[in-house]
Amino acid sequence: MVYSMESVLQEDAWSQFQRSLGKRTWQLDGDGWRALCIEEKRRVGSYLYVPYGPLCASEQALQAALRAVHGLGRRIGAWWVRVEPRNFERSAEGFDAERWSETLTRQRYRKAPRDHQPANTRLIDLGAGEREIVAAMSGSNRTIYRNHSKKGLEVKTSRDPRDIEILTRFLEESARDQGIVPRSAEYLRSLAVSMMPSGAATLYSTWKEQDPLCATLVYDSPSQRLFAHAAMPARHRRLRPNQPLISTALVDAARAGQRTADLFGIAPKDQPNHPWAGFSAFKRSFGGEDIAHLGTWERSVVPGALGAARLPALWASWRHR
Repeated sequence: MVYSMESVLQEDAWSQFQRSLGKRTWQLDGDGWRALCIEEKRRVGSYLYVPYGPLCASEQALQAALRAVHGLGRRIGAWWVRVEPRNFERSAEGFDAERWSETLTRQRYRKAPRDHQPANTRLIDLGAGEREIVAAMSGSNRTIYRNHSKKGLEVKTSRDPRDIEILTRFLEESARDQGIVPRSAEYLRSLAVSMMPSGAATLYSTWKEQDPLCATLVYDSPSQRLFAHAAMPARHRRLRPNQPLISTALVDAARAGQRTADLFGIAPKDQPNHPWAGFSAFKRSFGGEDIAHLGTWERSVVPGALGAARLPALWASWRHR
C-alpha cells in the first residue's frame, strides 16, 4: 500500500489555528518539498517547529528543506529548530529511513531526546473502498459496526464548535479517572472555533437516546484523516461505542475521497509492556499497517542552545533522584 503522509499539521488550516493562538507561522517551499514552520516561544528563547514536516519528495529535497528551515530560524532569531521529516507518500517497506537519517546527520541535526509527535502510527488505506475497509477490521468490530443501530446506538457528526464541549467533558473525566494529562479545554475550544467550520476538523460522537457515550475529534487534509483526540468514560465501555464511531469515521473519509487514515500513535509490537500497548491493540483491530516515522530531530541555531534549553529538565531530574 502507498499512503499519503500529507497531514493537516502541514496545511494552511493548521497555520491559521496557530496564528489564532498568537504564534507566528511561515510556509516555505522549494523543488520537491514544503514546510509549515511555527515559532514556539519559551521563557528563555524560542524555537522553530515543523510538525510532521518538512514534506519531501526525495533525499535531495530533504537537504534543501533542512537548509531552508535552519536559515529561517537564524533570520527570526530562534535558538534552535525542530523537524519531523516525512515524504509525501510511502509504503511500509518503501522508505529508506537509514539514508534519510544520514542526511539529517550530515546537516547537523540530531535525534531529539523524545519525539514530539508519535513516531509510530497505524495507517489505513481508504482507497481500497468501503467494503474492503470493513472487511479488514476484526470480526467483532465488523459485527458491532453493522448492528450498532439495533442496540440503540447512533453515531453523529458535527462541525459546530460548541459541540467540542462533549469531548472536553469526557477528557476531563478520563483525566480524573486515569491520571492522564489531556489537551486543555481552552486549547480545544480555540481549535474548534478555528478549524471545525471550515471542515478541517470534525467531531464524531456515539449516542444512546439523549446521552453521548464517547467522542473523537478528527483533523482532515485533502488526502488524510488524522484521529487526533478521543475520550470515553469507563462507565460506557460495556456498550462498546468506540467501534461504530471509528468505523463510521473511516467509511466517511473514504466516501469523501481521502486516501489515508492515520490512527495517530501506537506502541511498537515488540514492546508489550509499553503504556500504550492496550489501546494500540485496539487500533490495530481496525486493519491497516504499522508505520514508523523518522521521529523528531533538532539543530541548534545559537551555539549551545539545545543544551541550555534542557538544563532545567536535567536539574529537576537530578533533584528528584
